[in-house]
Amino acid sequence: MITLQNAVDVISGKQQEQMLYLRSIIANKFPIILSALRLVDHEYTAVKRHKGYNLVKRDSKKLGFVYYVRYWHKGSMLSSKWCTHTNIYEEACKFAEENRERLISRYLTKTGGDAVRFFKEFYDLKNAVYQSETIRNGEISEKRRKRYKSMIENKFIPFLKARKISAFEEITTSVLDDFQDIQLAEGARRNTSKEGDKTKSMKAQSVNDDMLAVRKVFKYMIRKGMVKNNPFQNLLPVPERQEDKKTHGCYELDLMRGIFEKRWKDKKSYLLNLIIYTTDMRNSEIKSFSKSDIISILGVQFIDLKMSKTKNGERLIPLHKKVYKKIQEYAAGIDKDTPIFGDTSCHQFSKAYKELGKMLKVTDEFLEKENIKFYSGRHFWKTLMNANKLGEEAEERFMGHKVSGDVSKLYNHRDKQGKESLVKKAKEIFKILETKLFIK
Repeated sequence: MITLQNAVDVISGKQQEQMLYLRSIIANKFPIILSALRLVDHEYTAVKRHKGYNLVKRDSKKLGFVYYVRYWHKGSMLSSKWCTHTNIYEEACKFAEENRERLISRYLTKTGGDAVRFFKEFYDLKNAVYQSETIRNGEISEKRRKRYKSMIENKFIPFLKARKISAFEEITTSVLDDFQDIQLAEGARRNTSKEGDKTKSMKAQSVNDDMLAVRKVFKYMIRKGMVKNNPFQNLLPVPERQEDKKTHGCYELDLMRGIFEKRWKDKKSYLLNLIIYTTDMRNSEIKSFSKSDIISILGVQFIDLKMSKTKNGERLIPLHKKVYKKIQEYAAGIDKDTPIFGDTSCHQFSKAYKELGKMLKVTDEFLEKENIKFYSGRHFWKTLMNANKLGEEAEERFMGHKVSGDVSKLYNHRDKQGKESLVKKAKEIFKILETKLFIK
């Protein structure tokens, strides 16, 4: 009688002359085991065809268990699963195959389809598509990324779902034009509910800025050949109306004199106003700088602004010793690398300019009529410097506007001549502040 060990020895020794003898013994004496081995061998060697779905068992009071089907679609498994109403495997497979197109189509319509999912995920930091786009075209700021993502999720996707748009090809120029109109109308509705009979639609610039979030996605899809036609090619931006072009007003120079020598109830409002009226910084720039950004050049303090609205906005900002002292006092318990005013909300900036209005004893009607906001501090700074004949090159350099000529070279603080020129101009600014703003 041949044993298992004998069989192993035969196979290991490759004694081919005994293979037929061994095969006949196994077939005659162990037919069931041989069939089982053949089945196992088939499972491991046969080429499998992907069914495009998975069957999973779920408990059922009536049948004991029942099969549910989950479909694969374009390389991803859909999140929903559907009951096959049977616990018989073959019948469950038949249900899955016969109902595939109907169930997937209904799912895509309900969830918005491929277009909605692509837009929803595009601005996720962990999304490989977004990571690829930033490597190719450069990163956008985190603030802008969050704004784009919010616009897509809260405005554009609900619009697509309301129109039952699930495919990229359905997003045409006319569809985007309708989206612009809806944004304008929605802005008007919100402002009307807040201000009674005063109707203000969403500003054209705001709508156009929102469309940049969608445009960036289409730019990627066109480049990758995901869509053939770019709907933005013939889409016109929302024209800016004359009333939207109204510029910020600012206070008369004499009215502001000595205001920062008075006692304020709200210390943060005092400091926010003090900073913008003496440094001309933008709101976003005030929120971004930390104590580590304050540097000293030849005994004069500057804010080394490394992040701004534009490339030209990355600049050195002269910091008067009075302002420097107030900032240090306020930020005494704040880590040197933490933005000092990073938690400042739009409401706080609004509160600050209204507090200034109270200190100056002007009415809300006056502020509305003159269009004076917190941002008006920048306009005041520019007006103050112009009134005192400070050269345009200093305005461009310190306000973060486009630099012309060799201005950037003139204020390059990395060499001795540049440092001296920078400090000299800073001291001219300080003198104007001391004689026109701080003195009662």
